[in-house]
Amino acid sequence: MPQFQQWSAFLTTWQQLQVRQQRSLIVLKACGSTYNQVISALLGDSQVSGISVNMPELSLDGITDIQPQQAKQYLGRSHNILIYQSIDEFNINSFCALCGTLVAGGLAIIIVPDQQAWEQCLDKQAKGYGYTQEKITSPFRSWWQGIWDNHPSVMILSAQAQGEAERLSHSLPAVDQFKVDKTLRLEPDQDAVVKAVTNIVSTEQTIFWLSGARGRGKTVALAAALSELVKQGVPTIITSAASQSASSVLQQHSLEYSLDSPFIAIDQLLELVPKPSQPAQLVVVEEAANMPMALLQALMTRYSRLVLVSTQDGYEGTGQGLAIKLPLIARREGFALEYFELTKPMRWLTADPLEDLLQQSFLVKQLPAVAKHSDLSKLSHSVVTGQNLIDRPSLLEQIYSLLTLAHYQTSPQDLRLLLDHPDMSIHIWLNQLDQLVGVACVMAEGGLATSLTKAIARGERRVQGHLLPQILAQQAGLATAAELHMRRIQRIAVHPDIQQRGVGKQMLSKLYNYYCRIGQIDCLGVSFAAEPEVVRFWLASGYSPVWAGQRLDTATALPSVQVVLPISHTAHEHTKLLQAHFFYYCLALEPTWQSPLAKEIIELIRPCFKPINTAFLTDLITQVGAAKGNIYAIKPYLYQRLLCAHKLPETSQVWLGNYWQSNLTQKQFVALTRDLVVEWHDIDGDDLSAWL
Repeated sequence: MPQFQQWSAFLTTWQQLQVRQQRSLIVLKACGSTYNQVISALLGDSQVSGISVNMPELSLDGITDIQPQQAKQYLGRSHNILIYQSIDEFNINSFCALCGTLVAGGLAIIIVPDQQAWEQCLDKQAKGYGYTQEKITSPFRSWWQGIWDNHPSVMILSAQAQGEAERLSHSLPAVDQFKVDKTLRLEPDQDAVVKAVTNIVSTEQTIFWLSGARGRGKTVALAAALSELVKQGVPTIITSAASQSASSVLQQHSLEYSLDSPFIAIDQLLELVPKPSQPAQLVVVEEAANMPMALLQALMTRYSRLVLVSTQDGYEGTGQGLAIKLPLIARREGFALEYFELTKPMRWLTADPLEDLLQQSFLVKQLPAVAKHSDLSKLSHSVVTGQNLIDRPSLLEQIYSLLTLAHYQTSPQDLRLLLDHPDMSIHIWLNQLDQLVGVACVMAEGGLATSLTKAIARGERRVQGHLLPQILAQQAGLATAAELHMRRIQRIAVHPDIQQRGVGKQMLSKLYNYYCRIGQIDCLGVSFAAEPEVVRFWLASGYSPVWAGQRLDTATALPSVQVVLPISHTAHEHTKLLQAHFFYYCLALEPTWQSPLAKEIIELIRPCFKPINTAFLTDLITQVGAAKGNIYAIKPYLYQRLLCAHKLPETSQVWLGNYWQSNLTQKQFVALTRDLVVEWHDIDGDDLSAWL
């Protein structure tokens, strides 16, 4: 859509869209009066009910200002206006989510810079990627502007046209106020969902999977079904891959009655053991596409009736990967799988221009099939940048689609990371027909200065990015690990048509050879939620576990695990130290990892433990002590060493032995021992062998 320089031309186009009840997007190029006068002039006397983002100074009746990370709290609601200030921050996930709340005839307004190109704007994400104002570029924003410039739902309103509207007191035709139907009248396909969910209680070993694109009324239909089950006295439990916000969205739609279904976090739910005397419970899993398959499989071993709700594409991860894996697992566990897809939009009309813009821009397209009989030993490997992908839109679509199939948490925000992050390398593998068969996203990390790594180890500093080095320095207590030049594999994906044929291991082998060849790289590494299947893959590929999160994630009930593959001699020595440390750390982990999945992971990584060498222990304690690092992880042997230390006063030994074990918290223990360890200068390794 061309840029409007005159208000009259813009007004004509807007009136045509309103007559057709089509949603649209206005791009405002910010000028001095945009915030205080122009938006008010645009809306006039309209009865608005909407959301603004990043605009705390905006004061309009009916509009609530939020931060981007709050967007999920407003899912399931209906609005007729969205105003998004994208100069300070543009989060694609929140934008897509909030557009999904706009009703037919609704309006989305996005504010961009006027004098400065949007791609040259240093917003919050760009700062997080390490850009400065002197060196800022955004292929992502440049790419999206190219899409909206030629889309019929987008109206670009120049500063000149805004000024005309302000001077002449012109305002938009009234935005229709959406009336909430208090009777909650359902469409026929939603009625079918209610019947299917209520019928599941009469069956055993059954999964009802409700799917659909954004805004199709999945939650509305589910709320009606659960309310019906409440009337029948059927006990239900709601859980989610994210948070209790899933339950709150359901509550918003119980207009005639309140739901009586408790929300239980997935990690707590897996610890519950249903009693035989209790009536069979129905478990509802919201945002199921955002949950590791290992957790869904674990639920099948405890509950015989499950309802899974997922979005096919969008802001909560993708349901496309779920479509590949769930039927196989359900069949293996002996579950009947009933699938139902809602297709009709609930809030807007079909063929809606704004929805088409979002589909073209951020939502996943179908991944093309690949030739299954091509020679997989002759794949071509190359490295591309975000700008390269802008110039090859077909390849960009394929890469993004493949990543969403492979990883349950891939969302539109990852598209910007893929295109904009300066430390991201995108490795692709093509077959002889130039079809994409694999992709790996690799992040450059580490190489930090010694003074900074010590501050990180002491917990005094935390820098943007550098996930793996900071975990190893601060949590594992090995400050010099953050000085290593690492390449962290953030995502790796193989086309589903050729999985289980060794392509993934071949890709990892080529990655290793690539980084060995270019030099100056110490190691490869990965940090991931430790599904058993994923752990097996990395161990079989030669990677060594060197650390794990102490607490299980409340959303996944899984620990995070960090694995490395050393390249340089220095990295090999660090890996030995970390593995020795990890051995004793895991002795303290086992009592806290109580979920069945976590226990399975402990068993998987147990063969990788290395008995500690006294020389390594000496080096490790010296390292931690010199850096005043976080030493809670070496508690099993540190505690004993403290009691054996001749320099420690007897009163302190007695106090440690009698008080710490029963009363001292881990945090207090860290504070106490940090100062003690740094005083050690002369440690005799032979003295330690007796209790190793």
